[in-house]
Amino acid sequence: MKKRGFTLLVAIVLVLTGVFGVRLFERPDPNELVAQSLERLNGAASFRYTMTQHQWVDGKDRVLTEIKGEKDGGNTHIIGQTVGSEIEMIRIGDSLFMKDPFGKKWVRFNNAPAAQEVFLAELDPISSLQLKELGEVVLSSQKKIDGEKVWELSLKPSVDNQLMEQFWGDFSYTLYIRKSDKIPVKAVIDAKSKSKGEPMSLTLEFKDIGKKINIQEPSI
Repeated sequence: MKKRGFTLLVAIVLVLTGVFGVRLFERPDPNELVAQSLERLNGAASFRYTMTQHQWVDGKDRVLTEIKGEKDGGNTHIIGQTVGSEIEMIRIGDSLFMKDPFGKKWVRFNNAPAAQEVFLAELDPISSLQLKELGEVVLSSQKKIDGEKVWELSLKPSVDNQLMEQFWGDFSYTLYIRKSDKIPVKAVIDAKSKSKGEPMSLTLEFKDIGKKINIQEPSI
């Protein structure tokens, strides 16, 4: 009886080890994971984000954009720096407001669609993640970001963004997709200038996805 009990125990341990081993080393299909994660981010009702853009200009690495933003449906609030200037903007539906960096008063844009097109990436960071084709997707490793496990994937896609396509080429994306809900929490976009071939790097980070965010129209 003791021998049978020991044999049964060993068998159970081996089965459990096999089950957990499969789960531990199970790797999702990279293309499906990227497509699903971008779809979920596009469908998120709200989130907060940071955006940092580096670009080589005349042989020097410069920070062109460094902002924090929050998005709730069609409303967006951003604050930070772009091209060396302080910026704070609020978009409420089709209305766009900018704070005067000198007088600190809010100003409403008369031609809001044109202004929003200029600041498309800052006001809508997901626009930089619109892709025509994924190209070859490589699932390289597992990492932790802010204590959460993520998949790290690299791809060289064709982008679906006219502004990016006009000025940049040779795009390379690195996505960090949270394992728990398959939502990207970080994206690094590398490209080269079409005019001079100088490199550019855009880093996006997302958090508070789906949480309640209240963005109100400023008093002017």
